[in-house]
Amino acid sequence: MPRLPLGLLPALIFGVWFLWAWAAIAEKRAGEIRRGIPAEKRGGVSIMPIIPLFPLVFWGAACLVDVWFAPWGSLVIAGLHLVLALPMIFTVVRDVRFCRRYERT
Repeated sequence: MPRLPLGLLPALIFGVWFLWAWAAIAEKRAGEIRRGIPAEKRGGVSIMPIIPLFPLVFWGAACLVDVWFAPWGSLVIAGLHLVLALPMIFTVVRDVRFCRRYERT
């Protein structure tokens, strides 16, 4: 069974969780625009402690499973994160397009 190149798994995991943060920010901003909240009263999104805690937990779980069943821990966690990234990409594209359209008008 092929192994992931060293450094690819943590880069993928952290990349997907930063994508999650971007999706959360875009979704919140689009929601506030839809509700008509003025720009000066809009809130933000806190990514702490989710980043770095969740990526580190998933990376640690993958390494732990790899101790006994290499490379299945890395492959399963990488696959789950790739699947998790798909709806986040959709959300970012949808909400960023909405916000840009709103800002032009």
